[in-house]
Amino acid sequence: MIQKIKALLREVISFIKSDFDAVSYLYTLTFCGICIYVNYTYNLYDTFLVPSYSSGWSMLYFSIFYMAAYFMVSIPVLIIRKQTAILTQPLYYVKAIFFIVSFAVVVGNFTYQDLKIESFTYLENHFLIRLIFFFKANITTLPLLIIAKYLWDRKEKGLYGLTISNKHIAAYMSLFLFLLPFLVWISFTPDFMRAYPIYRYWWYEGIFHWENWQHTIIFESVYASFYVITELVMRGALIIGMASILGRHAILPMVAMYCVLHFGKPIGETISSIFGGYILGVLAYQTRHIWGGVIIHIAIALSMEVMGFIHYYLGIHKS
Repeated sequence: MIQKIKALLREVISFIKSDFDAVSYLYTLTFCGICIYVNYTYNLYDTFLVPSYSSGWSMLYFSIFYMAAYFMVSIPVLIIRKQTAILTQPLYYVKAIFFIVSFAVVVGNFTYQDLKIESFTYLENHFLIRLIFFFKANITTLPLLIIAKYLWDRKEKGLYGLTISNKHIAAYMSLFLFLLPFLVWISFTPDFMRAYPIYRYWWYEGIFHWENWQHTIIFESVYASFYVITELVMRGALIIGMASILGRHAILPMVAMYCVLHFGKPIGETISSIFGGYILGVLAYQTRHIWGGVIIHIAIALSMEVMGFIHYYLGIHKS
Protein backbone atom coordinates (compact mmCIF):
# COMPACT_ATOMS: atom_id res chain seq x y z
CA MET A 1 0.00 0.00 0.00
CA ILE A 2 2.77 2.43 0.93
CA GLN A 3 4.53 1.88 -2.40
CA LYS A 4 1.35 2.71 -4.30
CA ILE A 5 0.84 5.90 -2.29
CA LYS A 6 4.47 6.82 -2.96
CA ALA A 7 3.71 6.63 -6.70
CA LEU A 8 1.06 9.33 -6.24
CA LEU A 9 3.44 11.35 -4.11
CA ARG A 10 6.06 11.24 -6.86
CA GLU A 11 3.52 12.66 -9.33
CA VAL A 12 2.75 15.54 -6.97
CA ILE A 13 6.42 16.25 -6.22
CA SER A 14 7.27 16.18 -9.92
CA PHE A 15 4.57 18.76 -10.61
CA ILE A 16 5.58 21.01 -7.72
CA LYS A 17 9.18 21.03 -8.91
CA SER A 18 8.11 22.41 -12.29
CA ASP A 19 5.30 24.66 -11.07
CA PHE A 20 6.17 26.06 -7.65
CA ASP A 21 6.41 29.80 -7.46
CA ALA A 22 6.41 31.22 -3.93
CA VAL A 23 4.59 34.45 -4.78
CA SER A 24 1.71 32.88 -6.72
CA TYR A 25 1.27 30.08 -4.19
CA LEU A 26 1.34 32.54 -1.28
CA TYR A 27 -1.14 34.79 -3.07
CA THR A 28 -3.54 31.87 -3.61
CA LEU A 29 -3.29 30.71 0.01
CA THR A 30 -3.79 34.26 1.26
CA PHE A 31 -6.82 34.76 -0.98
CA CYS A 32 -8.39 31.50 0.21
CA GLY A 33 -7.55 32.34 3.82
CA ILE A 34 -9.21 35.75 3.61
CA CYS A 35 -12.28 34.26 1.94
CA ILE A 36 -12.58 31.60 4.65
CA TYR A 37 -12.12 34.17 7.43
CA VAL A 38 -14.75 36.53 6.02
CA ASN A 39 -17.23 33.73 5.32
CA TYR A 40 -17.03 31.99 8.68
CA THR A 41 -16.72 35.21 10.71
CA TYR A 42 -19.50 37.17 9.05
CA ASN A 43 -21.61 34.27 7.71
CA LEU A 44 -21.20 35.44 4.12
CA TYR A 45 -22.75 32.32 2.62
CA ASP A 46 -25.77 32.29 4.93
CA THR A 47 -26.30 36.06 4.71
CA PHE A 48 -26.03 36.62 0.97
CA LEU A 49 -26.36 33.31 -0.87
CA VAL A 50 -28.88 31.29 1.13
CA PRO A 51 -31.60 34.01 0.95
CA SER A 52 -31.23 34.02 -2.84
CA TYR A 53 -32.57 30.45 -2.96
CA SER A 54 -36.12 31.75 -2.75
CA SER A 55 -35.61 35.11 -4.45
CA GLY A 56 -34.91 33.65 -7.90
CA TRP A 57 -31.45 35.24 -8.10
CA SER A 58 -29.43 32.29 -6.82
CA MET A 59 -28.22 31.06 -10.23
CA LEU A 60 -26.83 34.52 -11.04
CA TYR A 61 -25.34 34.99 -7.58
CA PHE A 62 -23.60 31.62 -7.58
CA SER A 63 -22.22 32.25 -11.08
CA ILE A 64 -20.78 35.62 -10.02
CA PHE A 65 -19.49 34.17 -6.75
CA TYR A 66 -17.61 31.29 -8.39
CA MET A 67 -16.32 33.39 -11.29
CA ALA A 68 -14.99 35.99 -8.85
CA ALA A 69 -13.07 33.34 -6.90
CA TYR A 70 -11.68 31.81 -10.09
CA PHE A 71 -10.57 34.96 -11.89
CA MET A 72 -9.36 36.75 -8.74
CA VAL A 73 -6.72 34.04 -8.56
CA SER A 74 -6.24 33.12 -12.21
CA ILE A 75 -5.55 36.63 -13.52
CA PRO A 76 -3.08 37.69 -10.76
CA VAL A 77 -1.28 34.33 -10.98
CA LEU A 78 -0.83 34.75 -14.74
CA ILE A 79 0.48 38.28 -14.17
CA ILE A 80 2.84 37.14 -11.41
CA ARG A 81 4.16 34.37 -13.65
CA LYS A 82 4.53 36.72 -16.63
CA GLN A 83 1.99 34.80 -18.71
CA THR A 84 -0.02 37.88 -19.65
CA ALA A 85 -0.30 36.80 -23.30
CA ILE A 86 -2.94 34.31 -22.15
CA LEU A 87 -5.06 37.21 -20.89
CA THR A 88 -5.40 38.46 -24.47
CA GLN A 89 -6.95 35.18 -25.67
CA PRO A 90 -10.77 35.39 -25.82
CA LEU A 91 -11.05 31.60 -25.52
CA TYR A 92 -9.48 31.77 -22.05
CA TYR A 93 -12.46 33.76 -20.79
CA VAL A 94 -15.08 31.99 -22.90
CA LYS A 95 -14.12 28.47 -21.80
CA ALA A 96 -13.58 29.33 -18.15
CA ILE A 97 -16.88 31.21 -17.88
CA PHE A 98 -18.75 28.45 -19.73
CA PHE A 99 -17.37 25.75 -17.43
CA ILE A 100 -18.03 27.76 -14.26
CA VAL A 101 -21.52 28.87 -15.21
CA SER A 102 -22.52 25.37 -16.38
CA PHE A 103 -21.93 24.23 -12.81
CA ALA A 104 -22.97 27.37 -10.90
CA VAL A 105 -26.44 27.59 -12.46
CA VAL A 106 -27.04 24.02 -11.35
CA VAL A 107 -25.72 24.53 -7.81
CA GLY A 108 -27.80 27.70 -7.58
CA ASN A 109 -30.97 26.28 -9.11
CA PHE A 110 -33.66 25.94 -6.46
CA THR A 111 -36.71 26.45 -8.67
CA TYR A 112 -37.95 22.96 -7.77
CA GLN A 113 -38.07 23.64 -4.01
CA ASP A 114 -41.85 24.07 -3.97
CA LEU A 115 -42.48 20.93 -6.00
CA LYS A 116 -45.47 19.08 -4.63
CA ILE A 117 -47.09 15.96 -6.03
CA GLU A 118 -50.54 15.70 -4.49
CA SER A 119 -50.53 11.90 -4.32
CA PHE A 120 -47.26 11.93 -2.34
CA THR A 121 -46.98 12.44 1.41
CA TYR A 122 -44.98 15.38 2.77
CA LEU A 123 -41.96 13.14 3.42
CA GLU A 124 -42.18 11.57 -0.04
CA ASN A 125 -42.17 15.01 -1.66
CA HIS A 126 -39.28 16.06 0.56
CA PHE A 127 -37.34 12.94 -0.44
CA LEU A 128 -37.96 13.69 -4.14
CA ILE A 129 -36.78 17.30 -3.76
CA ARG A 130 -33.57 16.10 -2.13
CA LEU A 131 -32.98 13.62 -4.96
CA ILE A 132 -33.41 16.43 -7.50
CA PHE A 133 -30.88 18.55 -5.59
CA PHE A 134 -28.15 15.96 -6.08
CA PHE A 135 -29.21 14.69 -9.50
CA LYS A 136 -29.85 18.00 -11.29
CA ALA A 137 -26.21 18.34 -12.40
CA ASN A 138 -26.48 15.06 -14.31
CA ILE A 139 -29.24 16.45 -16.54
CA THR A 140 -27.84 19.98 -16.92
CA THR A 141 -24.07 20.23 -16.42
CA LEU A 142 -23.23 16.94 -18.12
CA PRO A 143 -24.93 17.81 -21.46
CA LEU A 144 -23.30 21.26 -21.40
CA LEU A 145 -19.85 19.73 -20.96
CA ILE A 146 -20.51 17.33 -23.82
CA ILE A 147 -21.33 20.36 -25.98
CA ALA A 148 -18.12 22.08 -24.81
CA LYS A 149 -16.11 18.98 -25.68
CA TYR A 150 -17.37 19.03 -29.28
CA LEU A 151 -16.96 22.79 -29.58
CA TRP A 152 -13.40 23.10 -28.32
CA ASP A 153 -11.79 19.78 -27.42
CA ARG A 154 -12.77 17.19 -30.00
CA LYS A 155 -9.23 15.86 -30.27
CA GLU A 156 -8.95 15.15 -26.54
CA LYS A 157 -9.61 11.56 -25.45
CA GLY A 158 -12.69 10.97 -23.34
CA LEU A 159 -14.79 13.67 -21.70
CA TYR A 160 -12.53 15.92 -19.65
CA GLY A 161 -10.86 13.11 -17.75
CA LEU A 162 -13.60 10.50 -18.03
CA THR A 163 -11.42 8.12 -20.02
CA ILE A 164 -10.54 4.43 -20.00
CA SER A 165 -7.21 5.21 -18.33
CA ASN A 166 -6.62 3.35 -15.06
CA LYS A 167 -3.27 4.88 -14.12
CA HIS A 168 -2.75 4.80 -10.34
CA ILE A 169 -6.30 3.57 -9.64
CA ALA A 170 -5.06 1.04 -7.08
CA ALA A 171 -2.96 3.78 -5.50
CA TYR A 172 -6.05 5.93 -4.96
CA MET A 173 -7.76 3.05 -3.19
CA SER A 174 -4.69 2.62 -1.01
CA LEU A 175 -4.74 6.35 -0.24
CA PHE A 176 -8.35 6.11 0.89
CA LEU A 177 -7.53 3.19 3.20
CA PHE A 178 -4.65 5.24 4.59
CA LEU A 179 -7.02 8.16 5.30
CA LEU A 180 -9.80 6.02 6.80
CA PRO A 181 -8.57 6.06 10.44
CA PHE A 182 -8.36 9.86 10.27
CA LEU A 183 -11.92 10.01 8.92
CA VAL A 184 -13.13 7.80 11.78
CA TRP A 185 -11.52 10.20 14.26
CA ILE A 186 -13.07 13.23 12.54
CA SER A 187 -16.49 11.58 12.68
CA PHE A 188 -16.60 12.11 16.46
CA THR A 189 -16.23 15.90 16.23
CA PRO A 190 -19.29 18.12 16.86
CA ASP A 191 -19.09 19.72 13.39
CA PHE A 192 -19.18 16.30 11.76
CA MET A 193 -22.12 15.08 13.79
CA ARG A 194 -24.09 18.24 12.97
CA ALA A 195 -23.47 17.80 9.24
CA TYR A 196 -23.50 14.02 8.71
CA PRO A 197 -25.02 11.79 7.64
CA ILE A 198 -26.40 13.87 4.80
CA TYR A 199 -29.23 11.35 4.51
CA ARG A 200 -30.86 10.50 7.83
CA TYR A 201 -32.91 7.54 6.75
CA TRP A 202 -34.81 7.45 10.04
CA TRP A 203 -36.57 10.67 8.97
CA TYR A 204 -38.06 8.90 5.96
CA GLU A 205 -39.30 5.62 7.39
CA GLY A 206 -42.23 4.22 5.45
CA ILE A 207 -41.99 6.44 2.35
CA PHE A 208 -43.43 4.80 -0.76
CA HIS A 209 -43.89 1.69 1.43
CA TRP A 210 -40.19 0.97 0.96
CA GLU A 211 -37.84 -0.60 3.44
CA ASN A 212 -35.24 1.76 4.92
CA TRP A 213 -32.42 0.09 3.01
CA GLN A 214 -34.24 0.63 -0.30
CA HIS A 215 -34.68 4.40 -0.09
CA THR A 216 -31.24 4.73 1.51
CA ILE A 217 -29.53 3.00 -1.42
CA ILE A 218 -31.47 5.13 -3.92
CA PHE A 219 -30.52 8.36 -2.16
CA GLU A 220 -26.87 7.46 -1.60
CA SER A 221 -26.48 6.39 -5.25
CA VAL A 222 -27.80 9.75 -6.46
CA TYR A 223 -25.68 11.53 -3.84
CA ALA A 224 -22.57 9.73 -5.11
CA SER A 225 -23.37 10.70 -8.71
CA PHE A 226 -23.12 14.37 -7.72
CA TYR A 227 -19.45 13.85 -6.88
CA VAL A 228 -18.79 12.46 -10.34
CA ILE A 229 -20.11 15.70 -11.84
CA THR A 230 -18.19 17.78 -9.29
CA GLU A 231 -14.95 16.05 -10.28
CA LEU A 232 -15.83 16.35 -13.96
CA VAL A 233 -16.11 20.12 -13.57
CA MET A 234 -13.39 20.88 -11.02
CA ARG A 235 -10.64 18.46 -12.07
CA GLY A 236 -11.96 17.67 -15.53
CA ALA A 237 -13.14 20.85 -17.22
CA LEU A 238 -11.20 23.38 -15.13
CA ILE A 239 -7.92 21.41 -15.21
CA ILE A 240 -7.85 19.09 -18.22
CA GLY A 241 -10.19 21.28 -20.26
CA MET A 242 -8.39 24.54 -19.47
CA ALA A 243 -4.91 22.97 -19.80
CA SER A 244 -5.00 23.56 -23.56
CA ILE A 245 -4.87 27.29 -22.77
CA LEU A 246 -3.39 27.55 -19.28
CA GLY A 247 -1.22 24.45 -19.01
CA ARG A 248 -0.12 23.92 -15.41
CA HIS A 249 -1.39 27.41 -14.51
CA ALA A 250 -4.91 25.91 -14.41
CA ILE A 251 -4.38 24.41 -10.95
CA LEU A 252 -4.40 27.39 -8.56
CA PRO A 253 -7.59 29.12 -9.79
CA MET A 254 -9.42 25.80 -9.58
CA VAL A 255 -8.25 25.47 -5.97
CA ALA A 256 -9.70 28.89 -5.12
CA MET A 257 -13.08 28.07 -6.65
CA TYR A 258 -13.10 24.65 -5.02
CA CYS A 259 -12.45 26.30 -1.66
CA VAL A 260 -15.45 28.65 -1.87
CA LEU A 261 -17.57 25.79 -3.22
CA HIS A 262 -17.30 24.34 0.31
CA PHE A 263 -18.79 27.38 2.02
CA GLY A 264 -21.79 26.20 4.01
CA LYS A 265 -19.89 23.13 5.19
CA PRO A 266 -17.83 22.78 8.42
CA ILE A 267 -14.77 25.06 8.38
CA GLY A 268 -12.38 22.12 8.73
CA GLU A 269 -13.79 20.61 5.55
CA THR A 270 -13.35 23.92 3.73
CA ILE A 271 -9.74 24.32 4.82
CA SER A 272 -8.90 20.74 3.86
CA SER A 273 -10.49 21.33 0.44
CA ILE A 274 -7.63 23.69 -0.43
CA PHE A 275 -5.03 20.97 -0.04
CA GLY A 276 -7.23 18.13 -1.24
CA GLY A 277 -8.32 20.13 -4.27
CA TYR A 278 -4.71 20.97 -5.10
CA ILE A 279 -3.52 17.37 -4.87
CA LEU A 280 -6.43 15.98 -6.89
CA GLY A 281 -5.96 18.76 -9.45
CA VAL A 282 -2.27 17.99 -9.82
CA LEU A 283 -2.94 14.28 -10.21
CA ALA A 284 -5.65 14.93 -12.81
CA TYR A 285 -3.23 17.16 -14.71
CA GLN A 286 -0.42 14.61 -14.53
CA THR A 287 -2.49 11.52 -15.40
CA ARG A 288 -5.10 13.19 -17.66
CA HIS A 289 -7.98 11.38 -15.97
CA ILE A 290 -10.26 12.14 -13.01
CA TRP A 291 -11.01 8.62 -11.77
CA GLY A 292 -8.76 9.10 -8.76
CA GLY A 293 -10.75 12.10 -7.61
CA VAL A 294 -14.01 10.29 -8.27
CA ILE A 295 -12.87 7.27 -6.22
CA ILE A 296 -11.54 9.35 -3.32
CA HIS A 297 -14.52 11.70 -3.26
CA ILE A 298 -17.19 9.01 -3.34
CA ALA A 299 -15.33 6.73 -0.93
CA ILE A 300 -14.92 9.53 1.61
CA ALA A 301 -18.49 10.82 1.17
CA LEU A 302 -20.07 7.39 1.61
CA SER A 303 -17.75 6.58 4.51
CA MET A 304 -18.97 9.71 6.26
CA GLU A 305 -22.53 8.54 5.67
CA VAL A 306 -21.80 5.09 7.07
CA MET A 307 -20.08 6.56 10.12
CA GLY A 308 -23.08 8.82 10.66
CA PHE A 309 -25.35 5.77 10.50
CA ILE A 310 -23.16 3.93 13.00
CA HIS A 311 -23.25 6.90 15.37
CA TYR A 312 -27.05 6.90 15.17
CA TYR A 313 -27.24 3.16 15.73
CA LEU A 314 -24.96 3.43 18.79
CA GLY A 315 -26.96 6.33 20.17
CA ILE A 316 -24.14 8.86 19.70
CA HIS A 317 -26.11 10.77 17.04
CA LYS A 318 -29.54 11.78 18.34
CA SER A 319 -31.05 13.93 15.57
